[in-house]
Amino acid sequence: MSITNASGSASPGLERSQRLALWVGVVVLGLAIAVGIFIGAQSRDPGPPEDVPRAIAIPALYATMGLLAIIGALQRRPAIVVAAGVLCFVGAILSVATIEFVVPGVLLIGLGSRIQGRPGRRRREALVGAVAVLLIVSAGVALLSMTVARCWAATGSPANPTYAVIPCGSQTGLTTGGSTFASGFDSGVLTIGGGLSEAVLLVGALSLTTVTGRKRTSDPVGPLIGPTPR
Repeated sequence: MSITNASGSASPGLERSQRLALWVGVVVLGLAIAVGIFIGAQSRDPGPPEDVPRAIAIPALYATMGLLAIIGALQRRPAIVVAAGVLCFVGAILSVATIEFVVPGVLLIGLGSRIQGRPGRRRREALVGAVAVLLIVSAGVALLSMTVARCWAATGSPANPTYAVIPCGSQTGLTTGGSTFASGFDSGVLTIGGGLSEAVLLVGALSLTTVTGRKRTSDPVGPLIGPTPR
């Protein structure tokens, strides 16, 4: 027995464009980890830790883009792969550290346009891809807009500091027995509300994409099983 497609030729497990899109998605995941390492290295200045670690929350956005590309490639869904590429473009403008996402964005859009999708699902898939893009962009907006400003003071010693958040404009933290050795003002501090909103929207995007990609018995059957030619 052999598995053939409608034209009678052998059907591989994944076509070349799918395999390449899958690997690009893995590369995006690797770049997301690299962004997290970079952010962590840049945030070693004195100061109290954020309620939502920036080195985790921001890379989570890019990791979701990579997962979206992987799902689209495995499920043979060109619209989802293209959506992941568009998101890489959008994410590349966030900072200089994320400009490298332009390259995988170009590759995913090109590969997505070459993947042969399932028959009769083009409009539905385009709608799912658009909603996934909207959810992930909304997650980024929620994370970066629901921020606060804070003032802080550090007491004790630099080797073992104790941080306290103080009202901005207050001199309390600067005159506590002369033990304060550092103080500062941080703007754009990530909040728990922003982090939770991001998490819900990202999980929603991945869940929507995964669930809508499941094959149903009513879906057209592409591969046909026939006798081995002699």
